Amino acid sequence: MKVLKLLLFILSTNSIFCQTNQRLEDSVHIYWQPNIKLKNSDFKSDGRKEENAEKYCEKIKLCACAATNFNVIIDIPKNKKKRKKLFEKIYLVPVLEKTKSYNLTKDTIGLLRQKIVFDIEEWTTRYIRKEIEKTTSLFEKKYGSIITWHNTIIREAKEKREKLIHDYTLYVYLEPKDNAYENWRLKIDKLLEETKEYATKPEDCIRFIQQKPLDEEYEQLEFLGDS
Repeated sequence: MKVLKLLLFILSTNSIFCQTNQRLEDSVHIYWQPNIKLKNSDFKSDGRKEENAEKYCEKIKLCACAATNFNVIIDIPKNKKKRKKLFEKIYLVPVLEKTKSYNLTKDTIGLLRQKIVFDIEEWTTRYIRKEIEKTTSLFEKKYGSIITWHNTIIREAKEKREKLIHDYTLYVYLEPKDNAYENWRLKIDKLLEETKEYATKPEDCIRFIQQKPLDEEYEQLEFLGDS
């Protein structure tokens, strides 16, 4: 109910927040949501000014590039005395930065191929949530568990993400195989289906858009990612 009220408030004030057809975005970022479709208007950078972009487009058909990442915020209780009952909260959200993304040819296939990269970012955040849950469950739940383990888990997740993106780039662009895009679409869809219970939620996105804790009893401890 709290998140719903917040969402309605942001919409009613016509702030930087925008949601249409499951799109959550502000003036800089698009935040991953289920079934989101990328549009040419999301790719605002002039690719002709990017080093080697036109060469990659001509040689390996890499004509679109989505500047994706995932952001992390950890909020902690303001009152130190309450930290025995209240625990830290971690928010993760995949983002696409519009002003650093480009599509030289403005065709649909480029958007579809870059959507897979965006979905890999989402799978990465799901992996982090799953591993944090698994790791902290091995110990008696107490304040500081997420703070202690999150850097190690995020580092492992980034390694897995880079391996996926490397292999995807190799088989779709550098050494293209028959039906490479279709096969990778199935592969990533399977990974997302297997981790659907750890999916990014609207409140994760709202936390970043609002730029302050959702709970008044909390304050921000750490931010990792794009500003």
